[in-house]
Amino acid sequence: MAYLMFAGKMLSQDADSQVTNAKFEAAVKDGSLVVLGNLAADDTYAASGDYQYDVYQGAAPAAATDEVAIVDMADISGGNINDNYYRLGNKLFNLEAPAGRVVRVRRLHKHDKFWLGGSNFTSTPTVGQYAEAKASEYRHEPKAAATGGQYAIKILKEQDLTTGMQSNGKMYLCEVVDL
Repeated sequence: MAYLMFAGKMLSQDADSQVTNAKFEAAVKDGSLVVLGNLAADDTYAASGDYQYDVYQGAAPAAATDEVAIVDMADISGGNINDNYYRLGNKLFNLEAPAGRVVRVRRLHKHDKFWLGGSNFTSTPTVGQYAEAKASEYRHEPKAAATGGQYAIKILKEQDLTTGMQSNGKMYLCEVVDL
């Protein structure tokens, strides 16, 4: 299984105001479902009490009915070598940002389409069914039917996530059907 988020056809690809950034108190993975809070304090000018103009405090949804956004990491893989962190390679899945790192977040709109990895769900989703936000959880919760009146996606397609000749689990094409 893999964590991933690939934008398909989303309003946030054309409207810059729908793409923002967030910082989290815990590690966050690509494709995480999140809520945005207040603007984050500016680390550079912390003594002045300044805030970053486009970086929000992020967290997992507190309730399934929260207004949610999705993490879409603009990053490459990295690792520690002799206590130095290096970014290298072109790994496109299972990206994770440690606590405190700023990551890209896309605000969601009805009819946005995107791909999610199998690990972005609490259990295996079914094509033709739905998934919704879950309280205190970064992942989507598959459901046979949408609850209505809250964020929900419909699972449109399932396909193998392959890199080269290796299968790395499944990925799912999703469409936002309710907010």
